[in-house]
Amino acid sequence: MRYRELQNGIKPAIPMIFLFDNAGAQSFDSVGVFHTWDTTKIITDHFTYTADSDRIYLSLQSAGLFIIEFDCSFITYDDDADMYVETELYKNGSLVTGGRSVIGVTGAADQNPLILNSQSIHYVIYLEKDDYIQIKSTTSANTARSLEQTSRLLIHFVPMQGWDNGSNAGRTEYKGGVMR
Repeated sequence: MRYRELQNGIKPAIPMIFLFDNAGAQSFDSVGVFHTWDTTKIITDHFTYTADSDRIYLSLQSAGLFIIEFDCSFITYDDDADMYVETELYKNGSLVTGGRSVIGVTGAADQNPLILNSQSIHYVIYLEKDDYIQIKSTTSANTARSLEQTSRLLIHFVPMQGWDNGSNAGRTEYKGGVMR
């Protein structure tokens, strides 16, 4: 496989991975649980991911800024349960400052789930080879579950222009056909 091809080999791509949890119903509690995803929709060979794992590795020399976009809807079946769900971004096992999101989830009578909010994290982070990303959710007291097909994670490289400082004209230079 070429360095910048999607796994199916159709076309060049910048470093990118897009995961979602098709089965859903992953349970989260007051101790906290790392999200896992069972479906890999898009992955370039820059990333390494095994289905139902909680770590996404940057495996090739693709150091730079990456955008992380996480979304998930949570439900609870506990009657009249008011709780919050706190979701945090981790890099190499350490909490990332500013990578936190909190929403409220309320249970309803007769075991009918009620979804109040969908949670999102959007973050720009610097990654190097062998760095890994994790997403952890914790509830305030009761058990919350992810709704099927709503837990999604997208990580993609931020293309940036580089300047040819050797040129008096200061022209923009692109490397390898991908704007960096």
